[in-house]
Amino acid sequence: MTSPDTKQSDSGYRLLVIAADTVTGAQLRDAVADRAQDREIEVRLIAPALAGSKLGHVMGDVDEARAVAAERLERSTEELERAGLKVDGAIGDGDLKLAIQDALQTFPADEIVIVAHRDGGDVFETQWIEGAEREFEPAITEIYVDHPDRGEAVVADIEKLPAGQDRADPEEEESKSRNLPPFSPRDLLGIAVAIVGTIVLVILAASGNDNLNDGDNAFSSQSARILIAGAMALLNLAHVIGLVLFQSGPYRGFGRDLFARLSLFGTPTAIIACLLLT
Repeated sequence: MTSPDTKQSDSGYRLLVIAADTVTGAQLRDAVADRAQDREIEVRLIAPALAGSKLGHVMGDVDEARAVAAERLERSTEELERAGLKVDGAIGDGDLKLAIQDALQTFPADEIVIVAHRDGGDVFETQWIEGAEREFEPAITEIYVDHPDRGEAVVADIEKLPAGQDRADPEEEESKSRNLPPFSPRDLLGIAVAIVGTIVLVILAASGNDNLNDGDNAFSSQSARILIAGAMALLNLAHVIGLVLFQSGPYRGFGRDLFARLSLFGTPTAIIACLLLT
């Protein structure tokens, strides 16, 4: 559980806005800006790079998602600045809970505001929001919006939850290790592929009766399988260690996305290559 110091800071009230939907239109803008309540306020705006589908999120399809998030961030920032708020914005992780966790590490918010489509759109924000309610300490305000006839966004519903300790339901508490970071579906799939795929590659590398030193400078098919298995084993090991031990720190952004893709797509490709070499 993330447990930053959520007391009001000396410099003012800290508001973390998670824009899963674009903050646009007077009604939605005012619903966010009203959280200031005539007090000095700092606003951190995060636009998560939400993939267009659950499969896209799991497989790490982030290029288009980041482009969409950048546009959402720009439009939302401009809208909140019209309300007189000073906004510091950034693109966040495609997993809503990870996006919040990353932001709280450098911005100990007094309150989290989540702006999302009322029906969760095509990116399953609803499940992630429900998870966020259990994970984080600050009070949470959920602003659900609708876009009737593609017109200006309207506020469909607002839900307010007190600070985490106050809203915790002991009967709903999940038994889980506090020592492990939260894993997205793509992370869990990557760990499974890395472990199972590496085992398969080792078996393939060990199979066969090739003479590894047959002939002058000979390079047997088994030698190739051993090299492929060794390379993928090292890559998968680095990815799994990064996810388990370093995800809450330096294993973020481009590096994690690159290793995730190499592991998810490289492991099956390596297995096929080894099968062709048998």
